[in-house]
Amino acid sequence: MNDKLRAAHDKLQDAVAEIVSGDDWKRMLKVASNFHKYSFNNHLMVFCQRPDATLVAGFHKWKSMGRSVKKGEKGIAIFAPCSYRTTIEDDNGEEKSFQQLRGFRIVHVFDICQTEGEELPDLDAIRPKLLDGDAPEGIWEVLVAQAKTAGFDVVRAQKRTENGYCDFLNKKIAVRPDVAPAQAVKTLVHELGHALLHGDDVRTREIQEVEVESVAYIVCDALGLDTSDYSFAYVARWSDGSGDLVKETGERVIGCAKRMLEALTALSENEAEMEKAS
Repeated sequence: MNDKLRAAHDKLQDAVAEIVSGDDWKRMLKVASNFHKYSFNNHLMVFCQRPDATLVAGFHKWKSMGRSVKKGEKGIAIFAPCSYRTTIEDDNGEEKSFQQLRGFRIVHVFDICQTEGEELPDLDAIRPKLLDGDAPEGIWEVLVAQAKTAGFDVVRAQKRTENGYCDFLNKKIAVRPDVAPAQAVKTLVHELGHALLHGDDVRTREIQEVEVESVAYIVCDALGLDTSDYSFAYVARWSDGSGDLVKETGERVIGCAKRMLEALTALSENEAEMEKAS
């Protein structure tokens, strides 16, 4: 491992150790919401170097958009995969080529506040815009379809006072019928998180709730829904001081949220194409 990679890995360990309070965890999730296409490791890298970052891109990407990195600005180090094209011969004697991951290297990105130049009226060029959080039209249907793919039916029902529940035995997700559309989406994301993460899970109930609330926070924040009511327990309480458990939980949360957001991003892109065609 070269010096740059070793230093980056040290940063990762430090970042995990610095996530102590519930507010620390929430700030890390905010970074994940802003950059949901990144890996958890890169979320941590941004979090520990520039936690207030909102939009990042490489030096040449900014240049292509008419902006320049300000003199003296220090880049945010992140991991980038090193892949190589490999060719093999199959059983029929035909050659097939594919990309093979050989490791990682360090590259640097810069937040928009570290750049200057032309105004960017269309920030979608860097970060695809999801749907309007005040009118979550279409979001519900996409999430219901994801639940269906996972083997769960979604119904509007209530047992007691809860907003929703995930019934693994009957493969059913229920959302309270008398809540506003935005709250219904929040609840569905929460319960869908259970369905995707906790089928045969042996984690404690507390960790399960941390995971699904974290997924809901990332997804709802990315959608523009109000997330001010989300709060998280002291990290040491549910992790028992284990940095490995914090990292594993973060990776599971990011993976689940990314899965939901990719489907919602596809919906947004389809709607944009339809608008262009009309």
